[in-house]
Amino acid sequence: MKTFAFVSLFLSLVLHAGRFASTEALAVGPSTKKSFGGYDYPNLYDESIPMLWSSKLVYSFAKLLEAGREGKLDLGDTFPPEVLAAYKDKRLDVRGLEGDHGLSFNKIAEIVKVNADYLKEDFSDWEYVGDIVKELQAIEDADESDSLFLETFASIEQASQCVYGVLKDENNKRIIVVFRGSTDLSTRDWQTNLSAQPTDMKTPKLLRDSLKGKLKKRILVHRGFYEYIFDNKRAKGEQRYDMILDDIKPFVEDGYKIYVTGHSLGAALSSLLAFKLAGSDKSWIPKPVTCISFASPFVGTDGFRTAFTLLEEKGLIRYLRVTNDGDTVPTLPPLSLGRKRLMKHVGINLRLCKNKFILSHPNSNGFGVVNAMRNSIFKPWWAIMKYHLLPLHEERMDAHKDTFQSMYINDLYADKKLMGKAFKRDEL
Repeated sequence: MKTFAFVSLFLSLVLHAGRFASTEALAVGPSTKKSFGGYDYPNLYDESIPMLWSSKLVYSFAKLLEAGREGKLDLGDTFPPEVLAAYKDKRLDVRGLEGDHGLSFNKIAEIVKVNADYLKEDFSDWEYVGDIVKELQAIEDADESDSLFLETFASIEQASQCVYGVLKDENNKRIIVVFRGSTDLSTRDWQTNLSAQPTDMKTPKLLRDSLKGKLKKRILVHRGFYEYIFDNKRAKGEQRYDMILDDIKPFVEDGYKIYVTGHSLGAALSSLLAFKLAGSDKSWIPKPVTCISFASPFVGTDGFRTAFTLLEEKGLIRYLRVTNDGDTVPTLPPLSLGRKRLMKHVGINLRLCKNKFILSHPNSNGFGVVNAMRNSIFKPWWAIMKYHLLPLHEERMDAHKDTFQSMYINDLYADKKLMGKAFKRDEL
């Protein structure tokens, strides 16, 4: 039974990436998707919620993988022997399964039903996790096609390297990279969070001719977040960025897009990865790259914001940064350590409040008292877990579901009031 627990949480993790993907079964009307640049994007709610669930359940899946490596779970009857042999020392790689599609989730769906009792006993947040399992069961009953696949999951050496997974959604034609957020002190996550000195990140090649001064060569970003992906001195072998490129390149087919997501630390990492991919001159990377993050701390300084906004104007990136009003983490760190620099947020911010929501962008934030208070560290830190964790994010998004299902991220980028009169976005 424990064998199946290993994969059951993964089904929860990724299959929800298609929670609203089957428009035939789950559509709320003809406006569920809207074409932009030749790609059909879901509405804001249907585009965001799958990323939220992926960002939540990546934590549990990483724990299950660790249990398998430690011998607490017997995986012998779950994956082919050649996959298991590599899995002990390398990232989980199932790209060669099922005709090179990956590991399909329809085959795992039945395992979830069989092992619900075990999951309930093993996970303290089962009530939240169980909700998605129930929805997945209903979706699987309505749609038996194979369209969602796990490709890789990198949690090997998680004591010193960040954790991520790569998913393929053939129905929505997207590759999803999801980063795990911070866990316990057995990993380097918290050291990464606290390494808030500014460090140089090479300016993406597609921006160098459009920026001025030092920004033509480098921008300043949070050292810990940057090194976790691009320059980890403790990494044995490839950097995570190079591994991710290797993971996603074979699956970027014609018409596919790249999505990046994560929560907390995972949100910061997703911001940097999306920025790097969007500004890359590699011809195989489809643009725009989409990043939808949850509860992200600050990632870079004013120069990073300038470069990021330029990517938005060029139509190379779409970024929805979802936060809870009252959450302290998105206000940290307000200043970099060492060389003191004010840290700046980027992208379209969807701030979820108790009875309303607020949309904003750096171009139109201004420098008023209201904006300063929104980003102030003076939040109810004694209730940080309530406001920072993902259940409240989803609860507040569900409260405005009808409104969000009538909104589209691309339309927000065309909103002059939100984006500022000077913002002119190129349509690819």
